[in-house]
Amino acid sequence: MGLNVVMIATYPLEPGRIVGGIESVTSTLVPALAAREEIDSLTVLRFHTGETTVHTRSEGPKVQIRYLRGQSRLGVASGSFLDVRQARRIIAELDPDVVHAHEIGLRGDIATQVSANTVVTVHGLVHLETKLQARASLKERVRYYLVAAMVRRVLRRAKVVVSISDYDAKALAGLVRGTHVSIPNPTAPEFFALAPSGPTEQRLLFAGVLSPRKNPEGLLRAFALVAQRVPKARLTVVGPQPDPDYARGIRELTTRLGLDEQVEFIGMVDNDRLREELRQARAVVLFSHEETSPTILAQAMAAGKPVVSSRVGGIGEMVAEGESGYLVEPEDASALAERMVRLLENQDLAMEFGTRAHALALEKFEPAAVAQRTVETYLRVAGM
Repeated sequence: MGLNVVMIATYPLEPGRIVGGIESVTSTLVPALAAREEIDSLTVLRFHTGETTVHTRSEGPKVQIRYLRGQSRLGVASGSFLDVRQARRIIAELDPDVVHAHEIGLRGDIATQVSANTVVTVHGLVHLETKLQARASLKERVRYYLVAAMVRRVLRRAKVVVSISDYDAKALAGLVRGTHVSIPNPTAPEFFALAPSGPTEQRLLFAGVLSPRKNPEGLLRAFALVAQRVPKARLTVVGPQPDPDYARGIRELTTRLGLDEQVEFIGMVDNDRLREELRQARAVVLFSHEETSPTILAQAMAAGKPVVSSRVGGIGEMVAEGESGYLVEPEDASALAERMVRLLENQDLAMEFGTRAHALALEKFEPAAVAQRTVETYLRVAGM
């Protein structure tokens, strides 16, 4: 008899419409897990506060997605009380061998309250991200302390914590009471299928949430230096814009820098459009203040594209400096611009880096290998 698994995670509300890195990971991991003979059934609990056209959806004979109306307010403060109550009923119905939560925030908090056999994957250091975003207001300081307490609670209760990089493993050392393992996130096969990269125009791609943590201001200032040296250079900005005022400020900065003709803001796209933008890009750029293991960089590598990024978080573990891309110190816009110019002016170098990046991605992010290691973890947790 095989494993009966429940996964509590963000997951696409509509097939093919992927929002954010965690949805990209879970929508890749779920079919890879279902392909394993050790898995009998896999049920995904997808809490949401938006709209969905169905309450349940089957994705093959083993996989069922359940869309649950989630708690819209006071989740952190209340320990997701209403979501936990829903999850408990379903756990009692399904009696899973393992409950796997994706993130050490709210989903992890729900999972560790409804099952003793929990696996929690770290998709970001949510407590540190909250601290970075917090300003001086009392409300934001209180939220940070509540989030930090929630993270400590999740790490204390989880039977296994899965780190996706050495960076987050070290950051959480001493907080994990159960078993602590490292398994990288998988990248979808359709991104690997884009390699090898052919010749491209002098186009760069940024893909991610338009937020202060991603430092689009710094990226735009660096690209302004690039545009002075490479007049045909273009930058495409893809991703959700959750804060309209912040997005407006970024567009205004683009205008002040004289980059309206060189920078294109596309907003949220589906996976097909993202792959097309990757195909057209010479390289992928990121200038974040903080990251764990960015999904877009793994996707770029799989697609045979070099990466130019700030050296923060777990990015140094992904990118081989001077071999598959370039790493610069955070805030060093001049260095970022210089590396972008090198790749824009040298197509052969970009393709050479991309070949190496694809090889590294195959070693680290291939879905079947990630699924195998995940199932091995499930078996240990279930005592099978």
